[in-house]
Amino acid sequence: MAQKKFDSSRKIEEMPARLYIILAILAFAAHIIICTLTPAKPSTVGLAFIIGYLVVSAVIFFITKRKFNIFKSESDASDEHNNGVVYAFKNYANVPYALVTDSGKIITVNNAMRQAAGKWDTVFNSDISSICGMPLDEILFLTEEEKNNSEDTEHDGEYDIQQEEKKEKKQCIVTVNEKKFHVACHAIDSSKKPYYLVIFDDVTELLALTELHNNEHTAVGYIVLDNLDELAQYVKVSYENEVLQVEKKLRQWASEMNAVLRSYDRSKYMVILNREKLDICIADKFDNILNAISDVRVGEESMPITASVGIAVTGDTLAEREQDALLALDMAFQRGGAQVVLKTEEGNEYFGGRTKSQQKRTGKQSRIIANHLCTLICNSSNVIVMGHSNPDFDSIGACVGIASLCMYLGVDVKIVMDLKSENFKICTSKLKNFAVYKNMFVDGVDGLEECTFSTLLIIVDANNFSILESPEIAANSFKTVVIDHHIKKQEFEEAPLLQYIDPSASSACELVSEILEFSIPTGKLRKEEANILMSGIMVDTNNFTRTVGTRTFAAALYLRSAGASTEYARTFFEEAFEDYRAEALFGSEAKIFRDQIAITAIEGTGSPADRVAAAKAANKLLTVKNVNAAFALIRVGTTVFISARSNGSINVQLILERIGGGGHFDVAGAALAETELKDAEKLLTETIDNYFAETAKVQKTTNNQGESIS
Repeated sequence: MAQKKFDSSRKIEEMPARLYIILAILAFAAHIIICTLTPAKPSTVGLAFIIGYLVVSAVIFFITKRKFNIFKSESDASDEHNNGVVYAFKNYANVPYALVTDSGKIITVNNAMRQAAGKWDTVFNSDISSICGMPLDEILFLTEEEKNNSEDTEHDGEYDIQQEEKKEKKQCIVTVNEKKFHVACHAIDSSKKPYYLVIFDDVTELLALTELHNNEHTAVGYIVLDNLDELAQYVKVSYENEVLQVEKKLRQWASEMNAVLRSYDRSKYMVILNREKLDICIADKFDNILNAISDVRVGEESMPITASVGIAVTGDTLAEREQDALLALDMAFQRGGAQVVLKTEEGNEYFGGRTKSQQKRTGKQSRIIANHLCTLICNSSNVIVMGHSNPDFDSIGACVGIASLCMYLGVDVKIVMDLKSENFKICTSKLKNFAVYKNMFVDGVDGLEECTFSTLLIIVDANNFSILESPEIAANSFKTVVIDHHIKKQEFEEAPLLQYIDPSASSACELVSEILEFSIPTGKLRKEEANILMSGIMVDTNNFTRTVGTRTFAAALYLRSAGASTEYARTFFEEAFEDYRAEALFGSEAKIFRDQIAITAIEGTGSPADRVAAAKAANKLLTVKNVNAAFALIRVGTTVFISARSNGSINVQLILERIGGGGHFDVAGAALAETELKDAEKLLTETIDNYFAETAKVQKTTNNQGESIS
């Protein structure tokens, strides 16, 4: 500021001299011109110009002198006031500040800064980090970052970063003498060297209030004991006492969490708790309550009671959170139950799910689904049926089954399919002999042309729209139905009119067969259609040896009554000699990991059959003695595909879900794009190690807490 005043004063002082010179030059030039062009005497003209020059110069002198005096008076007054302001700001202002050099060395600090830092000795030439634990370049960087929308950053002496929820700006927060300060840095212009004014704003109380607000943010949840219907089928004695034990544990847990727990139906509860207590549950992965419930056993078979929990912290109102909690609970059911789904602003988080889900579907539920589906089909102008890309027999069979239902109801139907798929050609060769199937199968382009506002899209054997045969059709559909047996990983962008997702089912063909049994009369399902449906069940159950329940055999019995033959369906699985060699290569590369897991990895040939070979290899490895889970990895192009199988003692779905995959408790898969085979194998083994470490921790926690909770 002083430098600017000095420069302004010097300019005012130098201005008359410049004007005198300019005026003299102009007068001399005018004198020459007049004397040259007119007969006037040069002496007379020169005298006149001299007199005029002196008069004008005098006027300029007095005007500039007056302006200089005014400026000087104003400048002196300003300096006097500024000195007073600076003195008051330095000694009496409550806002701490430090003036530092561009290297971070302190020039001066005010009394408020000394008091905040507890430093009454000289701090001259000390580094700013000695006060706030952060160097100047870091302060400058974070000050600049505040201009961008980002997350809060907090430093506590060392460089630790604290992520604050629901913050749009990145703020530089430092800890000084156990208080929190927001730091702002301002550059000061100087002709010699740059200086910075570092201002500290005490935000201790504000952050405390923010933390209190976040901790008191209310979460809404639903808890449902999800396997009581199953227990009723197998346990011949009353289990009401066990249910009362579970309720007692729930109420004890709610009391410890300062939560409100209310029963709204038989074995169904609503819970309200604050975010602080919810964070405790998250840190514990909800093992405390899930294990406490599953510790209660029923009957001679010692069957555990399991619970599905949906909790939401989203939305601005309790009503919104309550609706989201119901969606989270529904997601927990569709993922197989016995787990917690937490719905946050960032998405869903999953906890538990270590218990293999049992079939909970009943004939009543299947009949309701069938009636609803038939109503939707009849109210549509036409139907498009579609499964996932690279179709297997389960996807193809489910599509054919739904198409048969649509034809019975008299609604035009098309099946969108990869017409070049070998699986498709194998299982539909005889089906195409029927006139109704001549033009039934279309590719994605023709299928998209069939879409209208009143078209019903029925998706089978998939609930992830990105892996469908034609995602474009799904994106342009106004009415959608999803029928699937895979664990649901995420919410749909737009809720389908009907979603029938049951991870306890062996296959999509099992679900579709039940729908057909309740929807069409006996004899209406063609033998060829029944054979394809049977092959779908067989491929997903590995010939009725995996993920098989009573409903699976009931569906197979229905198909058998319609003319299906397991012997004929098995002919679909005959493989080429090249595929057999690929499976043999998998076996030669297999190794045992952690004494119970078989892992094999090979480079693929680039054929779509490579993935099928990997799945078959995983199935084969599972038959080895003492192998509880098998993983087969194959690299196709730049992507590594992983097929996983389990005998039910290891949750391969939880393992592969952590690296972007998914599936079922005992059947799962994953695809790692742009990954080397050795890197994928290393990632897999690390994930398996983490899974076993968490499982061991859960078991230890269960043993330690079992008595205290009971």
